[in-house]
Amino acid sequence: MSVINNSVVIQCTREEAFDYLSDHRAELEWNPKCTVMEKVTDGPAGLGTRYRARWKGSPLIEMETVAYDRPRTWTMHNGGPLEVTFTCRLEPVQEGTRLDAEFRPRPHGWFRLLFPIFLFVARRDEAANMHHIKDALERRAHSATPG
Repeated sequence: MSVINNSVVIQCTREEAFDYLSDHRAELEWNPKCTVMEKVTDGPAGLGTRYRARWKGSPLIEMETVAYDRPRTWTMHNGGPLEVTFTCRLEPVQEGTRLDAEFRPRPHGWFRLLFPIFLFVARRDEAANMHHIKDALERRAHSATPG
């Protein structure tokens, strides 16, 4: 099974990072390939929350929060031709918060043929997303600081 791991240190608290990144609307801000991200369950985000999502070149999918432990970690999962389990872990460090992201794609059916190409692109995109997340969170943290 293929796994894409990335990390970045962000100058903000773990709680700020968790609340921002586990909010479904944030991905539309920091991920240039995300075109749809909408919550389809009622209530606050948490275990069992489901979303409809689409990224450039992908079909509309439904994903679910299968683990949620504020402010430490959460995991999202979706099925379909490309099944993905995505886990984020947040740890406080001297400089702020370290985000460790684990992207586990698993192809099914016809998508197996495209999977090597997908992996090449996904590795590049996931690494770039760490920088997008860092920039977005640090902009938010600095704009919230009085002075």
